[in-house]
Amino acid sequence: MSSTSSASPHSHPLISFYDPATAAPDAQGRTLTSILSWSDRKLEACHDYIQVLFPLPEASAFSYGAPVVDRTTFDAFRSRPALQAQLRAALARILVFYGFDLRDTDRGPEITCGADFAAASRNWVTRFDHNHLRITRILRSLRVLGLESEARAFFAALQAVGKACEGRISQKSMMFWTRAAERPLYLSPEDEGDEGEGLDFLYDYEDEKARRGRTGSHAEGGRGDGGGDHAPANGAGDNDVLKTDEHL
Repeated sequence: MSSTSSASPHSHPLISFYDPATAAPDAQGRTLTSILSWSDRKLEACHDYIQVLFPLPEASAFSYGAPVVDRTTFDAFRSRPALQAQLRAALARILVFYGFDLRDTDRGPEITCGADFAAASRNWVTRFDHNHLRITRILRSLRVLGLESEARAFFAALQAVGKACEGRISQKSMMFWTRAAERPLYLSPEDEGDEGEGLDFLYDYEDEKARRGRTGSHAEGGRGDGGGDHAPANGAGDNDVLKTDEHL
């Protein structure tokens, strides 16, 4: 199948849901377009859409039937611009919910506080809120599905908010956001060691990424040590683990 072809009737449900050519509903009968049209109040109150909007390779502890990212989904999102554009639209909507603006610049995507940030941030700029779990999920999902630049921009915006609102967001939440934004993809934010229980395709991706890094470093006369792809994970020694899904 070419990278631009539409999903087949037997496609993974996440691909069918995000593919604009099929626009298939999720298990609750909701399409991507319908969810993105929800009010902020509904986005806050409903807890079983985030697993479909920002899926993970790990099963949800809350929404047991939510589809997870497998190798087919991973490859599809990373090779099909139409799927990435839809995912970016989902990100743009959820960012408005959190009070942020997403825009493109010459340096790549940039996420900044929007005009409504003061009001929109009241329900999540706090020591702990269920939206902190959602944010962890969003950061990891963006990276897994190929929107690394957007994930970096979102994490930078969160760091800026954390610095400006020092003490109002817990160090535990910041730790999990850092893990989601910086760890190798085969390590989930909840993994406490440097070797997680990730799926083979995530290990394969990180191995190939490391090989490309070594090749590039040799070509430039560098050490070629593969960069930080398999570096010890941030905060891996913290024993007070907050599960990403918990009640999401």
